[in-house]
Amino acid sequence: MRKTKSLGKWILVVMALSVALTGCTDSDNDNKESSNKQTLVIEHATVVDVRSGKLVSDQTITIADNRISHIGSSGDVKIPKDAQVKDAKGQYVIPGLWDMHVHLEDNYKEAFPLLLANGVTGIREMGAALPRIDEWNKSIQAGMTAPHLVYAGMTLNGGPADDAPHMRYLKTEEEAREAVRINAEKGASHIKVYSWLPRPLFLAVVDEAKKYGLPVVGHLPVEVRAEEAVQLGFKSIEHMHGLFIATSSIEDDIFKNADMSDLAGYSVAEIEASQHYDAQKADKLFREFKEKEVWPVPTLVTYFNMGKTEIDPRSKYVPTAVQERWAETIRAVPPEQTELVATINSLNPGMVKKLNDAGVPMLAGTDSGYELTNLIYGVSLHDELELLVKSGLTPLQALQTATLNPAKYFGREEETGSVEEGMQADLVLLDKNPLEDIRNTTSISGGYPGWEADGEADVGPGG
Repeated sequence: MRKTKSLGKWILVVMALSVALTGCTDSDNDNKESSNKQTLVIEHATVVDVRSGKLVSDQTITIADNRISHIGSSGDVKIPKDAQVKDAKGQYVIPGLWDMHVHLEDNYKEAFPLLLANGVTGIREMGAALPRIDEWNKSIQAGMTAPHLVYAGMTLNGGPADDAPHMRYLKTEEEAREAVRINAEKGASHIKVYSWLPRPLFLAVVDEAKKYGLPVVGHLPVEVRAEEAVQLGFKSIEHMHGLFIATSSIEDDIFKNADMSDLAGYSVAEIEASQHYDAQKADKLFREFKEKEVWPVPTLVTYFNMGKTEIDPRSKYVPTAVQERWAETIRAVPPEQTELVATINSLNPGMVKKLNDAGVPMLAGTDSGYELTNLIYGVSLHDELELLVKSGLTPLQALQTATLNPAKYFGREEETGSVEEGMQADLVLLDKNPLEDIRNTTSISGGYPGWEADGEADVGPGG
């Protein structure tokens, strides 16, 4: 891993000097400790309105106390005395991006710079051992620059235990409730469940989480039907697990007869279900998603990268030991797994298109962490946006999955997720128009601190 000489060249993240430890959903926590008191001005920029898809040209943005205090036509705005000024003529300003499915593990020292360098100003961490949370929080309190961070704590699962440090394997309802309480006391903003959590324990988790006002998210447990989870208030479905089964005419048969005791069996059941798509069932389910505000998080990039037969050239941004482990993993993949992953990759874009055509809003997530091959913090989010567009979303809709939609998910649409007066100043400056080509989210330039970088950055954007 090469050291970052300067983040300034790559990213405009006005929030980056000080970030809330756990408080994305608590506006009182955001940037409470910030030492950034200087007024900043971005002039002659084109603002990308992620609500309407309009481009508003030649705008000057004034930022004070990490908030956008004013936006107006450059010819009409009076620049405050002693303000730090960035001339952004010909450039585009978008809100900071969110990766809504990340695993930090013990990689945060590499992850935070990579995320920020790629314009990711917020992450939803989706499962970690509790001591890891202490490490992140202590490091951020000590001054480490980091994205906004919300986390789940331990992932709640059933079945036989293995050595996964971020998993809590549950056997009784009492254990399930205790696990929710432990995560809540650790500052979790959501409770994540996994595929093999038995239905009675899932019900106990949901009930206990409601007492703490925490949403339950994650893998749809294989014993739980999507429609039931929606009615119970399940807030986000990761990887679209279970959606092929839920929208098939053979759902009842699968729940009675399919062996879904491991990921391979579950995947086979999903593939079989995809051949029996029931449009009427799907329409009903998707309407319920919208009514109940259930958010699919496709993570298309996860299986896309699992299907690669060699190391991504951009893996130079991860430690050498990780690259070597990835290469070894790829060499050891059996042919049947390659075939299974290829089939999943052929089916997932179609489900995304069906969701989008039905008007179901989605969230961008990547599953980034070093356990899965070729997933690179920050870089993979840009790949996910591109895959969403290839699956039928417009560039605006894809951009919304990482900006406006996360703000709505967190109930903070009035504070973040768009470039407007009064908003939190999490901003990214681009050389090219992302609404013309979503790959232009990688054309990140300019930054704060230091509008002009003193040397090249070693951690580049995801292009």
